[in-house]
Amino acid sequence: MKRTFSLITAAALTLGLFSCGSPHTAKNSKPVLNDWQKEVLAAEGLPTEADQLTDAQLRSIQRIYEMITYLNDKYDEEFIYAGYLEPAANQTETLFAYPRLLGNDYGRNTVTVKATKDGFTDDYSDRSIVDYAEEMANDFMKDYFDSDQVIAFFKVNACDIKKNEVVDGDFQWKLGVSDIIFVNEDICNADQVEEFAVNYAKWLHEHELDGNHRINILQHYDVNKITYGEIADMYDTDYYKGYFNFGFDSDKKMYYNLNI
Repeated sequence: MKRTFSLITAAALTLGLFSCGSPHTAKNSKPVLNDWQKEVLAAEGLPTEADQLTDAQLRSIQRIYEMITYLNDKYDEEFIYAGYLEPAANQTETLFAYPRLLGNDYGRNTVTVKATKDGFTDDYSDRSIVDYAEEMANDFMKDYFDSDQVIAFFKVNACDIKKNEVVDGDFQWKLGVSDIIFVNEDICNADQVEEFAVNYAKWLHEHELDGNHRINILQHYDVNKITYGEIADMYDTDYYKGYFNFGFDSDKKMYYNLNI
């Protein structure tokens, strides 16, 4: 399958490309870089010919291409390169990318590929199960309030379960998420948020879904306008009233913090 690769530069992550060293000198044959590799190098302000790169830079660009190709071939879709960490004493060789179809979404859809002794491993499947859990939670909340003025954003903390292992919405305490919820004060005010939190906690417990959960109350604002990248900005607006934060301890008992 022929693909056209695109690039997004994440300079803070592409450490491997900036390693110091002497220019590469091949004794037998000069490695040939493809157009995609040259595009990455050019975006980083590096030479695009193999014999002008240091040994470390050449190895990095070759490994980056191997890892992005692994993702593209495994899932038969295009992933956009977003950064790379070279192997080090306390650091696993890691590629960062995101699927073109989903977009980066302020880093929310970032996929990591890590090198192992047997090849590569990735966490792309974690994204699909988190999307599934997020959809379930949003459906529950909208039904609970009989309103669309509530929205939840999920981000994975830990995942040890595949989507096809979830039976009847039971995550078996193998998925941990951080979810940020925004609800309009018209349907859930400061006096009502604890009752909602208790019922949401019961729903989470029934589905054995772990994590930390923050319910934010907004006034005079359509919560459906909020995007994942705007979450932090909402806390500093005049629309923001406060939050109710809760989670489960090691015994799966609820703990909470109210700041309204």
